[in-house]
Amino acid sequence: MEEVKEPRSTLEIGVTVDTDEAELRLERLKKATEGCTKAFEELGDAIANLGALIQVPESKDIIELLNKDMIK
Repeated sequence: MEEVKEPRSTLEIGVTVDTDEAELRLERLKKATEGCTKAFEELGDAIANLGALIQVPESKDIIELLNKDMIK
């Protein structure tokens, strides 16, 4: 026969939370998250625009340019 262990005593813990302060902190966190999201979107757009401005020639164009320079 197996012995069934039961707790000998229980401990009750009471927790109080200031919900007003928690709501204010949560609202600030949401605003900060929105600001970060917007900043990253703008950064992504800027990188995409920069990538469009920088046009790297294809390898065949580079070879053609090098051949022209060597002929001169």
